[in-house]
Amino acid sequence: MDEASRSFTAGEFKFFSQCDTGSIPVIVLFTKFDAFYDVAYGELKSKGKSIKDARALAPTHAEKSFANGPQLEFLKGVRWPPKCHVCLPNMDKDDADCGPLIERTAGTLDSDVLQRLFVSTQQINLELCMKYAVE
Repeated sequence: MDEASRSFTAGEFKFFSQCDTGSIPVIVLFTKFDAFYDVAYGELKSKGKSIKDARALAPTHAEKSFANGPQLEFLKGVRWPPKCHVCLPNMDKDDADCGPLIERTAGTLDSDVLQRLFVSTQQINLELCMKYAVE
């Protein structure tokens, strides 16, 4: 995957540089994050890792590379940055895991009332409900 295939569009650039969302938290979603696994796998293989090791280490290597990559650098440099971002791999699968998005959304809400409302709508996620009930 090349950098251009995961760059921000002109509309996204305009949004983050011209639109003040005030108190409304914005969360950037990086879907198709698993595409970075292929790049990480290739890098690990070129460094001499075995197929098995490269496959096992690719997700962690992709996350580390992404943390220092151009997408997050862009978000740090905009006038109105998002509250947070979430990387979501394998979203094309029937058993896609939206747990990280739900968790980050709950943690991003500043208002206790909004947080409780959001968590209460997530009744299928008992662990999340218990976590925020205790806090």
